[in-house]
Amino acid sequence: NPNVMDCIDLHWMKYEDSFCTLDQLVDADAFTIERHGLRIAQPITVYDDITEDVDGVVDGVRLNCRLPGNGTRFGRIDFSKGFSDWWLLSHIDIHVPSEHTQEGKRYSAEIEMYHFYSIDYDNEMATVSVFMEAYDDAPPYRFLDKVICQWRRKEYETRLQCGLDPIDSTYPGCFPLKRQRDRRRHLKRKTNVDDSPTSQESGAFEGTFANKKPKFRTFADVIYHNEMNRDNPHHRPVEIEIDDENFDEADEKDWDAWIAQQSQRMKQEDELYHKLKNNDYGGKHTDDMHEKYRNLIMGDENEWFNYWPMIGVRTEYYYRYQGTSTTPPCYGADQFGTRRGVNHWRVLKDPIRIHPRQLFELERLIRERIAPPDDNVNPCQPDTAADVDSNGKVNTARPLMYHSPRAHAKTFCECKGMFLQNVLQLFCPLS
Repeated sequence: NPNVMDCIDLHWMKYEDSFCTLDQLVDADAFTIERHGLRIAQPITVYDDITEDVDGVVDGVRLNCRLPGNGTRFGRIDFSKGFSDWWLLSHIDIHVPSEHTQEGKRYSAEIEMYHFYSIDYDNEMATVSVFMEAYDDAPPYRFLDKVICQWRRKEYETRLQCGLDPIDSTYPGCFPLKRQRDRRRHLKRKTNVDDSPTSQESGAFEGTFANKKPKFRTFADVIYHNEMNRDNPHHRPVEIEIDDENFDEADEKDWDAWIAQQSQRMKQEDELYHKLKNNDYGGKHTDDMHEKYRNLIMGDENEWFNYWPMIGVRTEYYYRYQGTSTTPPCYGADQFGTRRGVNHWRVLKDPIRIHPRQLFELERLIRERIAPPDDNVNPCQPDTAADVDSNGKVNTARPLMYHSPRAHAKTFCECKGMFLQNVLQLFCPLS
């Protein structure tokens, strides 16, 4: 097939965590329910005078979580051929069902991890994409349960702010929320925001900043803004402040041992799940069994890991191509011979196995979305971009517009194509 290209990548995609903890993400309102899907953003702070330039200093944004004594570090991933520097994590989106298909198959959901290049050459973006597929015999993926509870918390807070009653449904292991506790959290968040026009935190747009543009919620928004205004002679690029720690050499880590440890843990959890379901619940998955399983694996005590989808996917085989993002304004270029404004895709071959109960909750969160009170169009109203059928199934996947084999340069990368120092590196699926 003349349109099939050889993979020239020299190694697998190495990824390292950011300094952002789960508590910092929650306090920064990083878990949001968007019209197009579910999002986890790396916290962003706008500094200087982003809304009204008065000092001649270039405006900018920075990561809003810091490790004492070590500055800030983004989640970062190392691509192979053609990219000598790190890609830095902006945000994660989940779409239901998957937007990509593989050999004609559309999966239950897709996790898209958006990155920007640490060296500003051509406003390039990159997305590492992971499928999820629901299987009746799959144990609930522990990290997915963890983030589902955070989106339910966000749903609760939005309904509270809008004067709406909490939803009636529950989810295993997401413990009941108390109005007083969450009201105090909401009030604390509001009082911690600097109301001056020189410093604003993501998720909080109060006072003079409320209706002014640009309104950045992710680092990708900054890239989009700069690229869309590149040819405007009056545009002053908004800088992304990146601490030196982000350019350090890769962490020293025994990756073989770590991968083996994760693989063994997932195997043990799978065995525990089936033993619990078959011995105590007659082979049926119930919410009570689901919650008991979460307690047994200590799901709520799991250490937070911003690249959590990369643990559950169990493979390093991937498709790569260059194109556009899938969320409006569908950022990216598709012209052969240039990388300006390109969105580089890495779509991993095998899906994360999840339980149908998890998929149902992802769909419900999207289907029953209430726009937040600061929304410019439908504040406190039901508002989702998903198509919802008569059975309540949602679809947020945007259709493929067109495909150009030469410009998009689609390639499949697997073990046989990954050579490093003339030695074949077998980074194959975890067992």
